[in-house]
This record gives sequence, C-alpha cells and structure tokens, in this order.
Amino acid sequence: MGTPTFEESAVEYQWASDIDFDGIRLEVLSSGGDVIFDVSVPDGGPITVNTFGKDVAANLLMVAIEFAQRPR
Repeated sequence: MGTPTFEESAVEYQWASDIDFDGIRLEVLSSGGDVIFDVSVPDGGPITVNTFGKDVAANLLMVAIEFAQRPR
C-alpha cells in the first residue's frame, strides 16, 4: 500500500491481483479504505478504469493511470 500526494491531499492505493484476471489492478482507496476506483493493467491489451459508477476527478484518474503504467 502507498500514499502518494494528489493536489495536497494523501490518497491511498494498493496493488491487487485476481485469479480471474490476467494482470494486476491498482486500487485507489478512500480514507475509510473503500475502493474508489481501480485501474486494470492486463498482461496483454489496453489499460481500463472502473469507477464503479462514481464521479471521479479527471486529474486523479490521469495520475493513477500514469502511475499504473510505470514498471513495477
């Protein structure tokens, strides 16, 4: 789990794997530990974002996508 700073507030994240998904997910968490959205990075194919029907700030999405694209 990590805590990067986004627009002067800390945002929690964690990497998660799933046996039904060939890749890894970057989960962005609320201060209460709930998943706000996740960025799915498949072993092959495009990166996708699941906001679970919530409005999420575009800047936060862009930061998370950029972070997810970095080598782990």
